[in-house]
Amino acid sequence: MNLIIKTTLFYLLLSVLVFGAGGVLTYQIVRSEVTKETDFALYEHMREIEEEILEGLPLELLMRERVGIQKLPAAPPPDTFFVFSDTLALHPYLDEKMEPYRKLDAVRKVGDGYYRFSITDIFIESDDIYDVVVKIMWQLFLILGLSMLVSSFLVTRWLLRPFRRILRSIQQFSLRDESPLDLPQRTSTREFRQLNAFIQAMTLRARQDFKSVKEFSENASHEMQTPLSIARGKLDLLQESEDLGQEQLELISGAQQALRRLSKLNNALLLLTKIENEEFRESAPLDFSKVVRSSLDNFRDLAGFKGLSLKQETGEAVYLRLDLSLAEILVSNVISNAIRHNIKGGEIEVVLNQAGLRVRNTGQPLSVPAEQLFQRFQKSRQSERSLGLGLSIVREICQTNDLTVDYNYQEGWHEVWIGFPKNV
Repeated sequence: MNLIIKTTLFYLLLSVLVFGAGGVLTYQIVRSEVTKETDFALYEHMREIEEEILEGLPLELLMRERVGIQKLPAAPPPDTFFVFSDTLALHPYLDEKMEPYRKLDAVRKVGDGYYRFSITDIFIESDDIYDVVVKIMWQLFLILGLSMLVSSFLVTRWLLRPFRRILRSIQQFSLRDESPLDLPQRTSTREFRQLNAFIQAMTLRARQDFKSVKEFSENASHEMQTPLSIARGKLDLLQESEDLGQEQLELISGAQQALRRLSKLNNALLLLTKIENEEFRESAPLDFSKVVRSSLDNFRDLAGFKGLSLKQETGEAVYLRLDLSLAEILVSNVISNAIRHNIKGGEIEVVLNQAGLRVRNTGQPLSVPAEQLFQRFQKSRQSERSLGLGLSIVREICQTNDLTVDYNYQEGWHEVWIGFPKNV
């Protein structure tokens, strides 16, 4: 739901509350005004009757269906006042239907005598007032709602045009691209100008930091490889010496293994950095089926050497938008992980289809929680020679290429599932 729709719905909800409260208030005001006007009409009617009495008209002519007049033999008590009240009476035209009436009871001095007046007049029902108020409020709300919808999708669309342009520029932003962002340069809205300035400064700083980190990682990797190569070369020369004992040869061999491990660790961390920085770009869709079959052919001898049975079911024409080198690393890491963490005489099953890649292997239960399996330097106790970065690289490749990766262990089988996007 976009901002315009949310804003429109918010104001419509606010309008419902305002019109609801306004309807109740309008009903009370209209009812009060109707009562006031009816009471005033009753009072004026009584004054007209008083004038007719002063003119000498007999009371029999003045008394009608809704007018009662009684001449009092003596002066009334001093606390007699006007009394307005609500009452019910038969409708003048509809038989046996009671209608609300407004009634005036008063004692007045007319000339030299005192008279008791009882005058009633038909009163607008509360239901009628309610129906009229609801009808008016509903029509006003409908007009207001339609006006808000039109203004939201026309006026607001015009007002937010710079914001949509800024958002589109941010979505197209790339750390590797040095071209400036396509931001609206002229806008009369102060907030948009401030947002433009902030985004320009932020993207400039991000590109500078990205460039610095990239150069540092590349330089650090290159500088580390040089002394490592020198150290390995000197150890090789030392190992060829004739006067070395068995203990010294073992120490040299251990140092060489440590250097090889350090070199592999350096290459793996450099690869992770490049993947996170999105330095690999896919072009045309890649034949992933071919990559999987090639990787299985490369690992088949190693699996056979360890006494593992390798079963495969690879579909044809499975294409992905993925860099070739990343695809090869992804598949080889998952398969090598299945071989490394297997048991003697175990099995490996590889299934590839349009939905994804599933790699299953027999093995012992994990020694670490499953949710930590894809974290860096997490490894099982039966693979001490592993760097603990293979599945971390798999996760980074999946996250940067719209793939999903999941792990499951059930009944002695480890399963890694890599899901493919629906639209390649």
